[in-house]
Amino acid sequence: MKRRYLLGAAATALAVLAFPATALAQFPPDPPATFYGTATGATAAQGVVAIVLNGGVSTVCGTGTVLNDASGIVYVVDVVSDAQRAGCGRSGRTVQFYFTPAGGNSGRLAIETNTWSGAGPKLQNVTLGPQLTVKRIGVHVASDGVY
Repeated sequence: MKRRYLLGAAATALAVLAFPATALAQFPPDPPATFYGTATGATAAQGVVAIVLNGGVSTVCGTGTVLNDASGIVYVVDVVSDAQRAGCGRSGRTVQFYFTPAGGNSGRLAIETNTWSGAGPKLQNVTLGPQLTVKRIGVHVASDGVY
């Protein structure tokens, strides 16, 4: 009976030692930053996507919804940290807001951006920019002569 306990304790000790220290360093991960505010030009039930820019790379780091409350048209979106998803929120990175297509209109980017500076609520009122155009490219057939 004693042997089972010793074997169990040894197995547990090996499992603890095999667990990477980096996983312990990131547990629990940083909480997200919650961006919210008025959304001039948006419509209720429209989606909002938070895009974090890191140099020339952009990563989708959160999605939210546009709501119509007592103060008007507002949005809210949680932006996860770099510890939760690689390329996301880290101090100094730019957060851009994209409002998804709604009611036959194309998607629109907010004119304003913000800087990720850690977890917690962040007030950012935004105004939507011009509609993004959809570019459709078709296949063209050329007649360059007889082959």
